[in-house]
Amino acid sequence: SVLYPFAFLQAAIMYFVSISMIGIKPVHYVATFWVLILVSFTFINVVTSLNLWFGKVGSFLAMILMVIQLGGSAGTYPIQLSNGFFEAIHPYLPMTYSVNALRETLMIGGSAKSEVMVMFGIFVAFTLIMIGFYMFKQLKIKKINYKHS
Repeated sequence: SVLYPFAFLQAAIMYFVSISMIGIKPVHYVATFWVLILVSFTFINVVTSLNLWFGKVGSFLAMILMVIQLGGSAGTYPIQLSNGFFEAIHPYLPMTYSVNALRETLMIGGSAKSEVMVMFGIFVAFTLIMIGFYMFKQLKIKKINYKHS
């Protein structure tokens, strides 16, 4: 509950700056805003889950994931121009689907439904991973309380 207001604010600021200051004119204004919110929620879940489960190593893994996604998501240049490694991991990177969804809502004007469904699936999966972490911690706390009662 603490993460999502920040994620929403992040998406709203990015949307506002992109439209009012940079001058981007999306084909679908509302869809672009909702895609940005979903992307923000998804990636805050991914980073938080990695940090919860793995601590400092999770922060490092999140950074590695971000760097890999920069080259493998086809956001900076077409994936066909990448080497075999990035072409192989391209369909498995969450940022691939966020880039494709934003392309659809910003410029192409087609449907981003399949990309949104994948992003939503990733969001739900990492939400469940976070819930699992807290359930695991709660079980450990209950065991400690029973031993000292």
